[in-house]
Amino acid sequence: MKLNSLLGFLCLCLIAFTSCDKEEVVKASGSCSFKFDGKSFSANTSYGEAFDTTGIGKKVLLIQGLTGTLNSAIAIMVVFPDTLKTGTFTAAEHANIVFTNSVSGAEAYESTSATIKITSINSKYAEGTFDGILNNGETEKPLTDGTFKVNIN
Repeated sequence: MKLNSLLGFLCLCLIAFTSCDKEEVVKASGSCSFKFDGKSFSANTSYGEAFDTTGIGKKVLLIQGLTGTLNSAIAIMVVFPDTLKTGTFTAAEHANIVFTNSVSGAEAYESTSATIKITSINSKYAEGTFDGILNNGETEKPLTDGTFKVNIN
């Protein structure tokens, strides 16, 4: 069920990102690359968002990337204990990775273990690395060599 809710959130974010009016679109700048099950992926569109959660009073960093011909997407999320900061965050500390090899969500994977290292962050920029083991409910696959450098909206 958790996979379905995260997949729904990812799809909602993708729809919101791709359905803007052309006159109002602000081009995202940034990069995101990684290997999933040994295959290299590089996002041609990457961006970050930082926001406050109203219910629990925490800061959240969400990094999203669309790869290739918009066939696959990744979402990397860290819920910070208090404020945006550098450091290494694991699944136990609310770090999560969702990857879908098809934007339709037919092949979605969610991290069962994740390590996200934020090496630089402020209100306008985030940079770091990530890796983990992702599961689609049937199969586990490794995600390795992840890097991101994104502007934060």
